[in-house]
Amino acid sequence: MQGANAVFRPRLTSRAMLRWGRPLARQAPSLLTAFLVPGRVPPRVREAAMLGVTSINRCEACEAVHGRWATRAGLVLEKMTAEEAAAYDYGQRIAVSDAGPVAPPPGVSRRHARELLATSLLMELANLAGNRFLAGDRGRDREADRARADRLQVGDHRTARILDLVMRALDLAGVRHARRRTAGRAHGDVLEIGIGTGSNLATYPDGVTLHGVDPSAPALAIAGRRARRAGRRVTLVEGGAEALPYPDAMFDTVVATFVLCSVGDVGRSLAEARRVLRPGGTIRLLEHARSGHPTVGALQTRSAPAWARASGGCRLDHDVLGAVQAAGLDVLEARLHAGGVLVEVVAA
Repeated sequence: MQGANAVFRPRLTSRAMLRWGRPLARQAPSLLTAFLVPGRVPPRVREAAMLGVTSINRCEACEAVHGRWATRAGLVLEKMTAEEAAAYDYGQRIAVSDAGPVAPPPGVSRRHARELLATSLLMELANLAGNRFLAGDRGRDREADRARADRLQVGDHRTARILDLVMRALDLAGVRHARRRTAGRAHGDVLEIGIGTGSNLATYPDGVTLHGVDPSAPALAIAGRRARRAGRRVTLVEGGAEALPYPDAMFDTVVATFVLCSVGDVGRSLAEARRVLRPGGTIRLLEHARSGHPTVGALQTRSAPAWARASGGCRLDHDVLGAVQAAGLDVLEARLHAGGVLVEVVAA
């Protein structure tokens, strides 16, 4: 289950400096040619890549500065050419790569590919530094914001721990078998929406490239520790299901377990999952839903308002299959358990 939506703004740390600074140092000559040497990568393409990085990291200072630079260069995000859109997509991929290798946009020369990489790496470090040193208001407003954030973090940490215990209890009750069918059959580049505390991490096959998004920073911290213990490499991003911080057609498989019950807009969340899915990919869901049994279903409906208030908005009686079909997705497989209270869905 997801909590309230949050803004993902990663900050500069010593570890991030090492991770991103080393490849940038190797690309220093290309960074110079990108701005100074005739025949450099076209400025609009360069700015598109840098704004792509910033769209993931959400550094307000960098957005303001490079938004002006992009305007001066003649770049309009709503009217990008195919080359500019490919560079923007490339920048987004760099931002979520955790400094790993990313294929350059198609059709660019080797030199321009190096220049795009160098400027994107520079933008990543600028975003991290801006989020650390330039974010927020000054003086008493900043202190008040920090105090409010601290209070929220205490509650979020408590909620994350409770969520983790609930998921463990569900696994002991037998849900782990459905979890293995849902996440265990993912392939290729995988995005888990609402990854939470990482309950699915151990079930993914070897060889997948795994990304996880969730609005709860404390839950992601637990997931990160779980991934390190399991030796599982995963890129974790703070964000909401209704506005996924990824470019179109980035993933072969999208996974969500016990997420649709509590997102603000189910249709929008499924549309976003569809947007980031590559042609031929699948969306794999494990959700609880309204039972098809008349008595159980009626009890769920009567209990739904009170349950939503107690659980932070979780829907006790939502129609998962209906929502999937309403989102324009084709249901390839559907498994109903416990009279339809538990649903496994594979859609395309």
